[in-house]
Amino acid sequence: MSTSAVITGVGLATALGAGYDATWQGLRTGRSAITDVAPPGGLYPGRGPAPAAALPDDLSDVSAFGRKRLRALSRESLLVSRAGLLAWQDAGLDADGAPAPEDLGVVLGTTGAGLTGYLQVLHDGLTLGTDLVSPYAGPQGSLNAAVSDLAIGADAQGPVLTVTAGRCSGAEALTVAGDLVRTGQAEVVLVAAVDVLDPLTLDAAGARETAAGGDAPVGRPARTPRPFAPEPTGSLPGEAVVVLVVEGAVRARERGTRVHAEIAAVGTALGEAGDTDGAAATRAVAAALAAAGVAPRDVGLVCSSADGSGPVDRAEAHALGGVFGAHVPVFATGAALGDCAGTTTLLQVALAARALRCGETPATAGLADWSPTLPRLSVSGAPQRCPAATAALVLTTDDRPGAAAVVLRPPR
Repeated sequence: MSTSAVITGVGLATALGAGYDATWQGLRTGRSAITDVAPPGGLYPGRGPAPAAALPDDLSDVSAFGRKRLRALSRESLLVSRAGLLAWQDAGLDADGAPAPEDLGVVLGTTGAGLTGYLQVLHDGLTLGTDLVSPYAGPQGSLNAAVSDLAIGADAQGPVLTVTAGRCSGAEALTVAGDLVRTGQAEVVLVAAVDVLDPLTLDAAGARETAAGGDAPVGRPARTPRPFAPEPTGSLPGEAVVVLVVEGAVRARERGTRVHAEIAAVGTALGEAGDTDGAAATRAVAAALAAAGVAPRDVGLVCSSADGSGPVDRAEAHALGGVFGAHVPVFATGAALGDCAGTTTLLQVALAARALRCGETPATAGLADWSPTLPRLSVSGAPQRCPAATAALVLTTDDRPGAAAVVLRPPR
C-alpha cells in the first residue's frame, strides 16, 4: 500500500457507546460491555439471553445520510449510514471538502452483513405468509446492501464494492481503499465495516455458556473473556460499525484537515500446512513492517485482537513476543467489545490511531493470570504510556487461520 494514504475521518459505534470518544473512554477504564442479549426478531423463541456485546439500538439519535429511504434500510445499512456521516463530518467533507461524486469510492468489509435480514425474511415468509413480507426486505438481506446504501447516501459514483475475509475483512477493505487512492481511481474512499449479532451466533454463545455452567446470576452481566489466560475462556460475540475516511496525504494537506494517522502498510498471510503457533501472524507482521520500512524497535504500541480464544491468543502472543518481546505496550479490545467479526481490524485501526496521538494505550479488560505456555507481553489492565511511539501496529488473527497486520504512523 502506498504511504500516501491517510485517515482523516472516523465514525464508529460499539457496545461501549456511539462515537469515537465513548468507546475510547470505556476502554481506558477497562470496562467490558459483555452482558445478556436476547436473540433478535423472535427467530429462536425457545432460547434465552446469551452473553455478548451488543449495540444498544440502531443509533437512532445519530443522523444518517439522506432522509427519504431510512425506513427501508436494514439495521446494518442504517448503522453504516449513521457512522458514515459521523466520519464524513469528522473529516470536514461537509465543509467544502467533498470530492466530486466520480472521485468518491466506498469499500465495505464484513463477514455476514445481511444474514440476520435474510433469516428474518425466511422466518416471516414461512410464519406470516409472503404477502406480509416487505418488498424491501429481500434486497436488504444481501452482503452488498450496506455498501450500496452508503454509496447512494454519500452520492459516491466511484468504485463501490464489498470484501469478506473473516476477521480480517476490514484489513482487506483498507488495502483496496489504499490501492484506489494510490492509483488515482478515487480521491477519497469511505472504508466501512459492519457486523451485527445474528441469531446463529447468539445461539452458539448461549449453548457454550450453558455447557460451561455460566458464572453470573440471571439478569446480571455474563462472564468477561480472559485474554492470554492459562485456561482459554473462549471468545464472546460482539457487534460494531466503523467507517474511516481515507484519502491521499497531499489532498488532506491541501485542504488543511486533521489527519488521524498515516496508513504505512498492510500485510496479510494465510495459514499453511505445517504452520506452528503464530506462523501466519508472524508472516503478516513481517510483511507489514517490511512494506512500511519500519523496524520493530520503531513500533511504540500494538493493538492485538486477542479475545480469550485459545488459538487466536496463542498465535498473537507467539507472533508479538517473537518480534517485539515484552518491551512494547500491547492492548487488546476483545474482552471489552467482544469478537466483532469483520469489523475487528477497522476498530483496532481507529483505536490504535487514537493511542498513537494520545501517547497512551487504553486498558485491556479481562486480564487475569498469564498462561505459562505463552511468551510474556507488556499487557496491562490499566492504560500504558507510550509517548515516544513513532509507529503503531495492529494485528488481527482469524482462527481459520489467517492474519492481517497494519502499520500506522503519526501524521507528518
